[in-house]
This record gives sequence, C-alpha cells and structure tokens, in this order.
Amino acid sequence: MDIDKVNKMVKIDFKESLKKALPEIFEDGKINLEKLKSLLGDEFIEKEDDRFYFNWADKRNIFKLIQTPAYGTLKPDREKSVDFEKTENIVIVGENLETLKLLLKPYFGRVKMIYIDPPYNTGKDFIYNDNFDVPLRDYLEKTGQIDSDGKKLTTNTEASGRYHSDWLNFIYPRLFLARNLLRDDGVIFVSIDDNEVHHLRMIMDEIFGEDNFVSEFCWKSRGGRQDSKYVAVIHEYILLYRKSNLFMVGEMQKEGGNYPYFDEVRNRRYKRQLARKWGSHSHRWERPNLFYSLIAPDGTEVEPRLPNGEDGCWRWSKKKMEEEIKNCSIEFVKEDNQWVVYEKIYEPKEGEIVTKKFTTWLDDVNNIAYGTNELSGLFSNKPPFSFPKSTILIERLLSIANTVDNSIILDFFAGSGTTGQALWALNKEDGGDRKFILFQLDEPVGETKETGKNALSLGLKTVADICIERLRRASEKYKGEIASSLAAPRDGEKGNSSDFGFKVFRLDKSNFNLKDEFKIPVEEDIEDLKQKYLNWLGAWIDQSLVHGVKNIDVVYEIMLKEGFNLNSKVEELQIKNTNFYHIQDIEQELDFYVSLDEEIDKKTIEEIRTAKYRNKTFIFLDKSLTDDDKINLTAFIRLKVI
Repeated sequence: MDIDKVNKMVKIDFKESLKKALPEIFEDGKINLEKLKSLLGDEFIEKEDDRFYFNWADKRNIFKLIQTPAYGTLKPDREKSVDFEKTENIVIVGENLETLKLLLKPYFGRVKMIYIDPPYNTGKDFIYNDNFDVPLRDYLEKTGQIDSDGKKLTTNTEASGRYHSDWLNFIYPRLFLARNLLRDDGVIFVSIDDNEVHHLRMIMDEIFGEDNFVSEFCWKSRGGRQDSKYVAVIHEYILLYRKSNLFMVGEMQKEGGNYPYFDEVRNRRYKRQLARKWGSHSHRWERPNLFYSLIAPDGTEVEPRLPNGEDGCWRWSKKKMEEEIKNCSIEFVKEDNQWVVYEKIYEPKEGEIVTKKFTTWLDDVNNIAYGTNELSGLFSNKPPFSFPKSTILIERLLSIANTVDNSIILDFFAGSGTTGQALWALNKEDGGDRKFILFQLDEPVGETKETGKNALSLGLKTVADICIERLRRASEKYKGEIASSLAAPRDGEKGNSSDFGFKVFRLDKSNFNLKDEFKIPVEEDIEDLKQKYLNWLGAWIDQSLVHGVKNIDVVYEIMLKEGFNLNSKVEELQIKNTNFYHIQDIEQELDFYVSLDEEIDKKTIEEIRTAKYRNKTFIFLDKSLTDDDKINLTAFIRLKVI
C-alpha cells in the first residue's frame, strides 16, 4: 500500500525547477545536455575561460552545501515570547543557514525586504563553521547534540590562509537562499565595510544579477575614529539589490527637484506623479476596493491598468479621488492615445519643510553612537551590546524599500534586534502593519567587554538573549506610549493597533526518528557519528518519534516541513474519542488535521469518512492505523503518516 509520508527534511531541488521550466531537456529523469545546448545556442559557455567569473577555494562545493537537506526543526518558546497567540512577529534562536532552509517552503517568495548586518571579516569576527561533506555532523552540531571541539563558531583570521575564501563560502549560500524568500518586488540591503565590500558586490551580482544592483549607499557610521593607518575611517556601506524590475523605490520628494509644469489657477509650478498605485499590492485582486472608473475630459472611462495590461488599482479611495479632482489636484494627460491620470505635486513655497532626497551618502540617519544611546535608554544606561545600528537608519531603509501593507521584513543576523525595534517605531508612526522575522545565533556574549559584563549582570548569556530582552522592553515602551493620551490619534488620523508582540522559536533537533534519512558518504568518522545518534535514540530506535518530545513541537515541525507558515492557527479538538490538532494557514488557504494518539478507535475512523471531512488532509502515526484503516480512509481523505 502506497501511503504518503510526512516530510522529514527540507531540500532545494534544482532538477524539479528545471523540469517545470524546460521539460523537453529531460530523458528518463536525467538532463540531456545536448538538448540543453541546442536550446541555448550561442548562450552556452563551453569553457570557464570563455567568460569573466569570480572564483575562490571551495566555491565548487557551495551548491552541495545549499542542497544539503535541513533536518532540524523550530520549537516554540512561549515563556520568552510576548503575546504568542496574537502576534505575527517572529524571533528565531539558532544558526541561520539551517533556519533559512526550514523557511523555504512556507515563506518562498513572501518577504518584501531583507536587511542583514553580517560579520565584516575583520579578523576578529566569528563566522559559522559550515560543513560541506558530512550532513550528519552538520545536523548534530547545529542542533546541539554534539559539538566540534566544543564550539559552534570559529574566528576567521588572516593567518588561516583562506581568509577571504572562508568568508565567501560562509556568506554565499545564505544570500542564495535569502533570494528565494524575496517577493518579485522585494529587495535586500547588506551592511559591510571595506574588508569585503568588493567581493560582496561580485557575489551579489552573481546571485541577484548585475541588472538588479540598485545602489551602494555610503553610511556615516561613526564620528572621527582615528585608529586607521592613514585616514580616519568613519563610514560603512549598505548594498541594495532588487529581486526583479518589479521593485519600485519608496516615494521620495527631492529637495530642489524639477517642477516642469505650471498651474495658472494656483500660480504654482508642479510635477506629476501617477495616481495609479505601483509597486507592492498594486493589483486589482489585492486591493479590489481601489479599482473603479474615472471619467476623462472627453467623457471616456479610465481604469487603472498596469503596464502589462492587467487590472491595477488607484492609490486612493473613490471618495478621496473625487475630492482631489474637485480640488484640481488631479490631471488627465493623453499619452499614446490613452488617458493617464496624475497627481499634481506642487513646488514647495519658501520656508516649507521638504523631505530630503535619498542619496548615496547617508549622513542624516544617526550613527552607531546613537544606536548605543538607544540601547542605553532601554537598559538603564548599561547597554549590553556593542556597536548596534540606529533604528533611524533601518527606518530609512524600510522607507526606501517601499514596505507597506503587511510587508514581511527579514533579518537573519539580528544582533541586538535593531531591525525589530525600528519596524515597530515606523509602524507606530504611520499606523503600518509590517511584520518581522529575526534570526540570531545563541552566541555567547564576550566577558571581557563592558557591554558583555552588562549583559551577564542582567542574566543575558547570549546575543539571542539580548535581542529577545531588547524587544521585550521596546514592546513595553511602545505599548505604554500608544496607551497614553499623548499618543492618541489626531483628527483625520487612523488609530494605532500595531502588533508589539513576538513569537520565539528555537532551532533544535528533529522530533522525528531520522535514522534512515541521512545519506552518509564514506568517511572514517561517520560510523561513530551515526552510532552516537542511534545511542541517543536508545530504546525508541524503531519508533516514529523521538522519546519525550512534546506534541506541540511535533505539530510545528509538521507545519514547517509541509510548507505552513509559523503564524498558522493551531486549534486543539476531538473527533469522537481521538485528540487532534487542526492547523490552518489562512494566507495560503491550507489546513490539515493531525493526531499523535497511538490508537485510533473505529468511531473516529467512521466520523472522518463522512462528507464533513471529505478530501481534507489527515496525519497519523503510522503504527496507530491498521492496514484496513488506511484503505478505508484513503478513499475519503488525503492520508499521511509519520
């Protein structure tokens, strides 16, 4: 009997992607290289020497690492969370390469903006010790069952002989996976300094495409630091790449901009801006209430159409649009025999405040000293973290990225949690509902630094602890401000119902028995590693689940590996005499029922075989069903087993 099994791992399958795009190049499940060459014609490169390329030691193994399955899971930590049942913000404690893989299915193409501040490769930074060849060792190390010489991290010093190569091997797979999480109109910002900015540009050109490079911002990160040999280095860089040409930069009003048109009624110059919505959430199906007709000067109807001809939407409600038309702030312009609707943007009068243009020199968003002061304000003038970015900087990036309408923001080098606090601050300011996903490794704090001593005095032993505590304190701060009369909305403003909570998850070993899942290459220490895993399973070596796991942890692992997001609704219920969890991913319109009971009685089977549950997905422990049960159920439902 062929019964589907629950996914126990997550893996990128390049072959399946190729099959969807080019099914004609496959024969007997394998790629016919000659057919691929004939399709590509002159675009096919025969030799590496025929093109410009960027190479380094072990680069050839990177895609092996990318394709290595993720076997771990994310376990909820309700105690450390704030408003777990209500919030849609997420903090994940754990190594970020494994975690990126675990999020591939549920968050593929859903993230609007990524910001990361990775190790700069200064010779003192820690980088994660990825393993190209041994997936079992990689799994055991990253999920805490064993360690490698007692460490999860290594210091990448120039004396290693592979100084740049090690850093490139570290950052490349993370950027590659991150790109897959971005929406088509999404962007990524990466902070970096002079040590690796030139190399980072080259690998981001390779991963995102040279055409998708947007800007290299130079950020004034500090005051007059004098510890460099020749000049005082006071800047860092922020690279900006887009996922595709669907990205539209956030609205900007340029200082002293060009206003080529003249309004005789108002006696003011103006420029034009589309009244049709662009960028994110600009389709009719996304904002149906913003799709309606306008009447052009010649009496014809004008509807918001996207450049590709699809139905779009206007930027304003019909009522507001009619008011703007009455105020003569809307202009109909005939272009290519079609009416285009514009908003008039008037030249500011003398003395009016004008938003500064975005430039490549970010010197007005506060530096690291300001970030430290922000942290001091939350921690009674004893900051527990060194060199945090300022929330003002991240708010600026959120604006440039055009993050609106429930955008998901990802930061997988979260540090002290600046990105999370910045997002909350901006939501509080503009009433937005942006959501964050933050990752931070449980890296021990440095005991020699003053900030490390501050952290330890508060019981914060890791950087992840600092991140969570900062967000907890920021949450209390913003909730208090919203509740106060000073934060009440003025006339015409909408009230603020921002989400200032967060769910905490921790990367951990799988709840499933994985003894048959690992593909083990021939290595001298492999058998010893495998035996350690089998010893850890102990007497439960033939069970589906590891002994002692919590049911809710199993449920979340199934959610992740079946592609359900971490904010899916989890409801406990009973069907006849059997306990179930009902999981609903509202956004993807998916759901399933799972029972971890070891015995399923006949009354439950009979109830599931009714019209109420027809074609629903049900998951059971394999051993809890007889063969007859499985046959009876598969005729009515989608059956999966663990």
